[in-house]
Amino acid sequence: MKRKLLLIFNLILMSASLTGCWDAVELKDRLILSGFAMDRGDAPGLYEFSFQAVVPNEVSGNRGIGTTPAFMFSDQGRSMQEVISKMSQKIPRRSSGSHAEVAIISEDMARDVGIGRFIDLIERDPETRMTMQILIAKGSKAKDVLAVTSPVSPITANNIAEKVRFSSNQYSHNFSSEVDDTIRGMIVPGGGPTISGVKVKGDKRVGTQRKNTESSYISAYTELDGMAMFKGDKLVGWMEEDEPLGLAIIKNRSKKSMTNLTCHIDPAEVVAIEANFYKSSIKASVIDGTPHFHIDVKQEGTINEVTCPLKLDEGKVIEIYEKTWSEKTKEIVMSAVTAAQKAGTDVLGFGYALEKEYSPEYKAWEESDDWSEKFSKSEVEVDVKSVIMNTLTRTNPYSSGGED
Repeated sequence: MKRKLLLIFNLILMSASLTGCWDAVELKDRLILSGFAMDRGDAPGLYEFSFQAVVPNEVSGNRGIGTTPAFMFSDQGRSMQEVISKMSQKIPRRSSGSHAEVAIISEDMARDVGIGRFIDLIERDPETRMTMQILIAKGSKAKDVLAVTSPVSPITANNIAEKVRFSSNQYSHNFSSEVDDTIRGMIVPGGGPTISGVKVKGDKRVGTQRKNTESSYISAYTELDGMAMFKGDKLVGWMEEDEPLGLAIIKNRSKKSMTNLTCHIDPAEVVAIEANFYKSSIKASVIDGTPHFHIDVKQEGTINEVTCPLKLDEGKVIEIYEKTWSEKTKEIVMSAVTAAQKAGTDVLGFGYALEKEYSPEYKAWEESDDWSEKFSKSEVEVDVKSVIMNTLTRTNPYSSGGED
């Protein structure tokens, strides 16, 4: 009997210690943030921090009242934590960034001030996710990008994050830069991170309103555009057009892309190839005090579209386009190299390639901060091997006479 009483007493003590958390915050007292934005303030030393918060009733199964599914609030201060604390005077909720998908920083802020101060708070906060996407607002304020509504996804921050992930898998002209990627990039000797750019297209004033999602033709939308190149934590240039694809190939971040090749019998027409495999490697050496790099690229793909009368069942034709595709990819890769060298930042990882070779020259350049200059003057060669695997479910195009 005493043993049973002792057991019951112990169970009561244990259950008392598990009744709750001393620092718990009720859900009704939380304000769920979906994204952050950072812009220059109205005076030197001041920064404008903007937050997008979710309206629970508009995104849950409950009956909403017809407002936008998310709202924005902004304030200025010397630090983001100051602004978050001041928000208690306006909104009776505790802000929670544990579900935030994106952090957007304006272009002028990234160029003149740097992104380090913004990343510092994100990394310190135990609630924020290291998988949060970092983006640069191109040619506009970061808060204007975050405020644009979309019929595809009710929360703008989630919509932008989904675009980055989808574009990374389908087009390879943009790829994600999460918090952890950005931090690692900022400490690369002579280099920095590469971050996707995003801009507003159309009437941004109408884009912030609910009616932007209620028409077949939307007035404004957000679009990924280019890759920002950094040196340390400051923006020093952009990769545009096909240059980001070259960057993705060099860094093995490309999963799929489309390339239009000029038809060899009719320059006005094209042969479209979808690449579904890339693999690159970098070999490094130092010759007469100059760094030399050799980039080998292997790519495989399929012919997805033909607008000229080709006989694709002839082996010679496939060989022609494998060679043409290799030449085109070489141009794309070299365009990325040229852009990085012009900006003077080793975002390509060439320094790491030299470091793997235990190069004493690189060690000396790194210690004396001369690597950026040496990188800009380095010699680069590119070799591409292309394989066209098939032509999908049809061989010859209808323009060749319809016979398959």
